Amino acid sequence: MSLVLSPPLKKVRKGISPETVKAIARFVVENEESEGVVLQNVAWKTYQRILQDLEGVNNPRFFYNKGELLVMPNSPEHEEIKDTIVYFINILCEELEVESRSFGSTTYQRADLKRGFEPDSCFYFGENEAKMRGVKRLDMSRFSAPDLVIEIDITSSSFDRLGIFAAFGVREIWRFDGEILEIGLLENGVYLKSETSEILKGVNAEKLTEFIKSSAKLSRLEWQKNVRDWAREKK
Repeated sequence: MSLVLSPPLKKVRKGISPETVKAIARFVVENEESEGVVLQNVAWKTYQRILQDLEGVNNPRFFYNKGELLVMPNSPEHEEIKDTIVYFINILCEELEVESRSFGSTTYQRADLKRGFEPDSCFYFGENEAKMRGVKRLDMSRFSAPDLVIEIDITSSSFDRLGIFAAFGVREIWRFDGEILEIGLLENGVYLKSETSEILKGVNAEKLTEFIKSSAKLSRLEWQKNVRDWAREKK
């Protein structure tokens, strides 16, 4: 079964200047527009200009796919869930002695693909983690895409983010829709739904969902202890 992202967002269908895109981005953030906005007929050079002008700004995030640009804001709910999943991965890797390195919401872009993305969070593991140590600027002709991407998709966007991740060769996706977390493994250019992670052995989607939901009910220290106890049982 393939992972699917559902119905379309609002779309703006005309050629757009960098100044207009930045104005729309400000509006989306200031009005807490949780659905996001899809702009069409956005030139690659316009996308590059936006990234340059808004370097260091992590709200909103931008996804570019061959002329379409998704402007996606980050809500407090969104950020808390993302941090919970990142915290989970860090604890698990520490307990299982797995080398990992987070690149957060780093911008990934490739002119040859005419695609770019800014994930909620992303990780490198094993040999790839070692290659990314000390990297300050990403050159996608030299470095690979992250092994794992985390996506919080509470608004159910139809924008083809999965297609972008697949084009870059991201091996695994963890996607939380507000109710359940799904794991997607890249196979022949598409993400197939899996009950378990290939990168972090022993991790399954059901347990991940359980930990995400319990994090909203427990104190952070109590939740952290539960994750550590569970990870130690996996050794």
